[in-house]
Amino acid sequence: MRNIIVAEAQGFCWGVRRALDIVDQYGPVSILGDLIHNKQVVQELEQKEKRVIHDVTGEEKTPIVITAHGTTAEKLANLDDLGMDVVDTTCPLVSAIYRAGKKLEAEGYHIVIIGDKKHIEVKGIASRMHEPILINDEKEISQVNFPDKVGVICQSTFSQNKLERLIELMRPEVKELKVKNTICSPTKNRQLAAEELAQTVEIMIVIGGYHSSNTKKLVELSLQYVESYHIETAAELNSDWFAGKAEVGIIAGASTPDWIIEGVSQRIAAFE
Repeated sequence: MRNIIVAEAQGFCWGVRRALDIVDQYGPVSILGDLIHNKQVVQELEQKEKRVIHDVTGEEKTPIVITAHGTTAEKLANLDDLGMDVVDTTCPLVSAIYRAGKKLEAEGYHIVIIGDKKHIEVKGIASRMHEPILINDEKEISQVNFPDKVGVICQSTFSQNKLERLIELMRPEVKELKVKNTICSPTKNRQLAAEELAQTVEIMIVIGGYHSSNTKKLVELSLQYVESYHIETAAELNSDWFAGKAEVGIIAGASTPDWIIEGVSQRIAAFE
């Protein structure tokens, strides 16, 4: 008999639910990038005439939606200049990072942002700071000539363990270091749940978009303890993975809907 354990902290975080609830209040809209990083949810939204766009021309006839990840200050200013109707679903926990960075700057600290510089959330944070330094890995620390006073903020979905490692590497390089751990609580809770569950099962299935930052961090964590697989839907499951395994763990990223999680669980249960 196979025991399937679904982590308690998994699936949609409240920031994602909030973004979807806001968009549901409107008819057709133009979403500036993926509202959330889940292909299946994005497809569902498109069926409701809530379409993804990547640039604004000013000719759009529908409201422009800013995603849960936020956007750059420059893009917001451009939308204002164009007189566009803007619906802002930026997660309040992302907005809190903007405020944390501004407060550190006001205290005289030069901002270091830890996170993926290609991610729209990090671009949005950086656009609101004065000449921030962006760091994503250990190698980049050795390439930076740090100012005397450094204030650290980080991407909301960054790895807690990796953040701690990077901070320890930075300490000898900086005279005065002040850290604001801006990893959001839903991310911390999911990472902790993944770490705990992975140590009690024989295989972990991590569900979420392949371009979802928080899901990829869950995969990295799970792999430290047990055989783990990253999938988007139940269709990607391989029965061979579960041969001889009685204890199966499931966790899902913050942009994964309940119906996908349930489908994965049911398909695993159906395997011989």
